[in-house]
Amino acid sequence: MRVVVLGQAILHEPVDWSDEVLALTEGADAVICNFEGCLPPPDAWPMKTKTVHPMHRDAPEMLKALGVTHLGLANNHAWDYGYAGILATRARTLEAGFTVAGSGRDAAEAWSPAIQNGVALISLDAGPTPSWAVAGTGPGIASLGLVSGLGLPREHIKALVALSEATGDAERRRMRQAAGFDAPVPGPRPFGLALQEAEFACETMRPDADALDRARQSIEAARTEVDIVVVAIHYHHWSPDWLTPPGWFGSVADNLADAGANAVAGTGPPWSFSPLQSGQRLIAAGLGNLAFHTRRADVYERLGLPVWKGQAADYRNGAWRITEIPVERPSN
Repeated sequence: MRVVVLGQAILHEPVDWSDEVLALTEGADAVICNFEGCLPPPDAWPMKTKTVHPMHRDAPEMLKALGVTHLGLANNHAWDYGYAGILATRARTLEAGFTVAGSGRDAAEAWSPAIQNGVALISLDAGPTPSWAVAGTGPGIASLGLVSGLGLPREHIKALVALSEATGDAERRRMRQAAGFDAPVPGPRPFGLALQEAEFACETMRPDADALDRARQSIEAARTEVDIVVVAIHYHHWSPDWLTPPGWFGSVADNLADAGANAVAGTGPPWSFSPLQSGQRLIAAGLGNLAFHTRRADVYERLGLPVWKGQAADYRNGAWRITEIPVERPSN
């Protein structure tokens, strides 16, 4: 069994895949990629005012030519063109012959593993994601519901709670909950902050408990059908030091690997990180790019960010290894 997991592809123009990438994917039983954009219908309107990625109309064929079999669709650009874009992208990529995961007409479809050639892909978005774009009874993407919070020493929490009471913030929140405008939340939330006691000030990140359970259930269900399960997580909750993997990724990935995932691979940061684990179990916080047709190429280069070097995870002979690959860049 040979499986290749690639990073994210943003395709706005025709590509010229490198010999290195073509050689890597040749003969693989499964090739997985994050489809970092959408294929909206002609009458769809963008839901953002900046950074939208309508893919080139031939993007599916470009990835087919590379041997890609599985596409992850759960990412922050899946919903660039609203529900119409989400549904059209899924329909178009299925029509092109891919098996796809991460988006759908409802939560059941979005969370379903994409299974082909003995390999299952579960595609999840870790946000930030607007609530309307999360699949439920209607269309959307599969979301881990990652929530950011603030860790503070006890005396700092007490001071913030006192300020919230003194300014009227706490009373306003109580009234909004009593009227049903806001859902009740456990513990104090001064100024809307999710606080947690800690020895020193720090940011905290945790996935929604129900979403994490659902991810584990998807993995366990897939394990009954296949030998290899790959979980792809797309996220923009980056570390303050952009070139360092975020601390939350490892603990979430360990949880999913313990549930039976052979690999947990991240995308979102347009650069790669060294894997946290490799060998029989892969945990890679960032594979970076496969194709990156960005309009900010000069900005990334000026900041010294390595967006033109990606990674591929290659599974063969029962173990994962990481290979550095060149990234397809825009022509201008």
